[in-house]
Amino acid sequence: MKKIKEYRIRANLSQGQLAEKISVKQSAVSQWERGYAYPEINTAKKISDVLNMPFEQIYDCQSREGFFDLPVYSVIRCTGECILSTKEGSLLKVAEQELEMLLPREEIKRRGLSPESKVKVDPSWFFGLYSESPALNNQVLPRSVNIIYRTDNLYETHIHLVSIDGNDAVFTRLTKGESGIVAIMDNDPVQCRVFHKSEIDSGSFRIHGVLVQSKRSYLY
Repeated sequence: MKKIKEYRIRANLSQGQLAEKISVKQSAVSQWERGYAYPEINTAKKISDVLNMPFEQIYDCQSREGFFDLPVYSVIRCTGECILSTKEGSLLKVAEQELEMLLPREEIKRRGLSPESKVKVDPSWFFGLYSESPALNNQVLPRSVNIIYRTDNLYETHIHLVSIDGNDAVFTRLTKGESGIVAIMDNDPVQCRVFHKSEIDSGSFRIHGVLVQSKRSYLY
């Protein structure tokens, strides 16, 4: 995240000036530059535009001999703010080929990916989320790093990472209903709720991404 500071200085902007341009608090910029948190994806796009900064450098997704280092978070706030994990090592090494296989099928077509296409998987589309205990049956392993594909779309075949009513993100299954989105909590089937468009627009319900793989790591 030190790259943000480097590009901010190049742009001759203070932390406060950058914060004003992308509509966040100065303290948020400070946390990013010190590596204590990561911006949400829409804010990262603004940073990239304002600082003329390559998007993938914001999330420190470096490529090394066919492998990418994905940031691993411990908490995703309802605002989309990402808190970096304090466990030993904060990056998850994943092969480029593995990311290609993990990309949801719906996204392959949307992004124009194919064997003949020159378009490649971007590691900034993914991040890791550390979980101490299972949230949904056996698809989320205990003490695991869960690879999340960044999206605010609903894919009924996937477990989603969502924030509800201003709370930190949790895993849940979702399905589309006639009057909105119904969140189905597997660990408590009674807790079903319909979210109307107005609630989604206001941020009461927010999708941060979908789970594409839950894996054990020697570092965690």
